[in-house]
Amino acid sequence: METILSWLQSGLSGVGPLFILLGLLIFVHELGHFMVAKFFGVRVEVFSLGFGKKIFQTQRGETTYCISLIPLGGYVKMFGDDPTKSVASEEKPYSFLDKPVSQRIAIVLAGPLMNLFFAGLLFFMIALIGQEVPGSVVGDVAPSSRAYEAGFRSGDKVLEAAHVPIKTWRELSEIIQNSVGKTLDFKVQSENSEEVRTVSTNPTYGPSDDILTPNEKVGTIEGLAPESLSSLIGIFDPQGLAATAGLRSLDFIEKIDGADVHGFRNLEGLLKNAQLRDGKALLSVFEYHMGEEPKRREVSLNLESLSSDSPSILNAIGVESAELYLLRLKPNGPAMTAGLQRGDKVIAIDGTPITEWEQVLNTIKTYDKIDTPVNIEVLRNGLKTSASVTPEMTDLMNAQGQEESRYTIGIYPGLSMSYPPLVLERTNNPFQAVSIGIEKSYEWSKVIVLGFVRMFQGDVSPKNIGSLITIGKYASHSFEAGLSQFLRMMAIISINLFLINLLPVPVLDGGHLVFFSIEALRGAPLSMRKMEIAQQFGLVILISLMVFALFNDISNLFSAW
Repeated sequence: METILSWLQSGLSGVGPLFILLGLLIFVHELGHFMVAKFFGVRVEVFSLGFGKKIFQTQRGETTYCISLIPLGGYVKMFGDDPTKSVASEEKPYSFLDKPVSQRIAIVLAGPLMNLFFAGLLFFMIALIGQEVPGSVVGDVAPSSRAYEAGFRSGDKVLEAAHVPIKTWRELSEIIQNSVGKTLDFKVQSENSEEVRTVSTNPTYGPSDDILTPNEKVGTIEGLAPESLSSLIGIFDPQGLAATAGLRSLDFIEKIDGADVHGFRNLEGLLKNAQLRDGKALLSVFEYHMGEEPKRREVSLNLESLSSDSPSILNAIGVESAELYLLRLKPNGPAMTAGLQRGDKVIAIDGTPITEWEQVLNTIKTYDKIDTPVNIEVLRNGLKTSASVTPEMTDLMNAQGQEESRYTIGIYPGLSMSYPPLVLERTNNPFQAVSIGIEKSYEWSKVIVLGFVRMFQGDVSPKNIGSLITIGKYASHSFEAGLSQFLRMMAIISINLFLINLLPVPVLDGGHLVFFSIEALRGAPLSMRKMEIAQQFGLVILISLMVFALFNDISNLFSAW
């Protein structure tokens, strides 16, 4: 019930941003039709945002401008657009259907093209305003990785790659992806140090993490990534200094003495500084629950009793990463039914010690003993206990948006990741901003088209299609994140509208373009009967798609549990 209420609250909180987003995009689209129609001398009778009953209207010249009740689109009503009605000869110069086919095609095409132009304008604005993006700071580097062998270390800041100044992770990633077989020199600055050194290595082909890119393999340096374990903690010693001070398993540490914590790796250094300064540390924390507003509190740690030469303060106070701690359990799922609880730490499965969450995933995914339980050993409040859990086959979606069926037991770990500190990416050059606007519009058009292709190929699940509920949710999140993020989302949806409206589906602009193109080729329009059948077919497709999208949103809510 809490999940449903949270979902509804999230959807309702997105109503304001959703109306702003849809209102602007619909206005821009219809404005395209309107301007080109007026340019060719077509009389525009109605310009409406929304469908259905008019809730506001005003007359300006020959056009009624209105806002209608159902905000699922808009329309421009042009004089002479109904083929069943005759038009007086003196009125034909103002009639839509009496205009040459080329002009009608231009009027219909103007709506989608206006969405594309608007997206470019938004990306242009973002380039000038600036947006915060992940910086070029390396995440956790495993000692067994190629990145570590080359000389990269956790927390390194990449200043230069292939003699090109680097500021963002995207810039670094693009150079690596396009440099297979080349030896690259990187200038990096060590974490918590002014030391700058050179690291040299050559990228090799590896699978792309992004299914919506045309290249299945790109240049990679194995082990080099921006992700680090977050500062979500587990308490392994219930009698330790951290526990007695008030810290609990699955607490998220945001700040130490006012300084932001950028990952679990930073905790040791910040606590060490506090120990050397006055032996006291003030922590800003909250107990982490997915999808819930954090309830922050402060915890004071007295580190004076610890030896100054202690090899690990975290170990001394009883704190570790929450990677192996159970963050939540599926209600009435196999794990909960067997007695496992939130906060349990997984230490062994069928007698095999567990040191990382990947082992848990692989053990359950490769389960092949039908109806035979696995024995999961956990630590609970410092005491060992175990549970016999029988995995169940589950349909779910992977990180690439593909559906897969595999065994699960309904547990979710405290494996939370943090990312590099954000840096402001912007330009003061308006000509460069124009170039960025064009480039981003082209890039996102390719990504969206490729998404459609991958969906038809079965590589991307159609369950990724969302309704207004999903759009409202993301509109709210981006609105809260700031102006640049909201404009970015608006630009991406505007490109979606540009492409979707060009689909050759009757009732969409693309369907009208098909009708007019056929008319241009054969010299006469299709019969009324054929167009009516096509329009009805298109309407069924559109309504079916909307119902399917709504079904996805509702089913995704329940499948999350």
